[in-house]
Amino acid sequence: MEPSGAALATAAGAIAWAAAAACVAWAAWRAPWARLREDEQSNVFLGAIVAVAVLWSIGAAIGSLPRLHLLGATVLYLMFGLPLAVVATAAVAALATAFVPGDWLLLVAPRALLGGVVPVLASHGVLRLCERWLPANFFVYVFGGAFFGGAVAMLAAGAATSIALTVLAPDAALPRESLVPVLLMLAFGEATLTGMLATLLAVYRPRWIHTFSDERYLARK
Repeated sequence: MEPSGAALATAAGAIAWAAAAACVAWAAWRAPWARLREDEQSNVFLGAIVAVAVLWSIGAAIGSLPRLHLLGATVLYLMFGLPLAVVATAAVAALATAFVPGDWLLLVAPRALLGGVVPVLASHGVLRLCERWLPANFFVYVFGGAFFGGAVAMLAAGAATSIALTVLAPDAALPRESLVPVLLMLAFGEATLTGMLATLLAVYRPRWIHTFSDERYLARK
């Protein structure tokens, strides 16, 4: 889900741009760019950005709720790791916002933060907790890091968007009785999509999914 342009003030937009720029700058500094020069990795990276941008364009507004769509942020995190996923979601936000009616400069930074940085960080936290506390096997990776991670990422993005609108635009505050059921359905959809894609990638294209390791998840049976 994402905020509407009318609900965000100019000052809030400037703050969002500063925060988004700081996150992307950090990610670009820490990103393992050399990995994208291996085999077809650069094509996979660019293709994933375009695919997720298309996913963002498939959405709808329901009543007074912000525009709703799936995120794909957890898939990008699982495929490329934290820094590259932040860069990728920022690129997705810039690309997808170009096809959304409204002020591009006003919308792109909040979308990059709320639909990119927040869910990527949530996905990172879930996978790290799974690696720390759960057995290292394929099903833990799929159901914990991918399925559950996707659900948590969507819930985190929705909660962050709701809080941002409540603080910055009280008149546009989201009714919880409408938001919670929709957000839970989106979380299930995000979890299902992420779990399916992670499974397919781990089985058929393990070189495309950076956070998956045969030695870690398949060696112990």
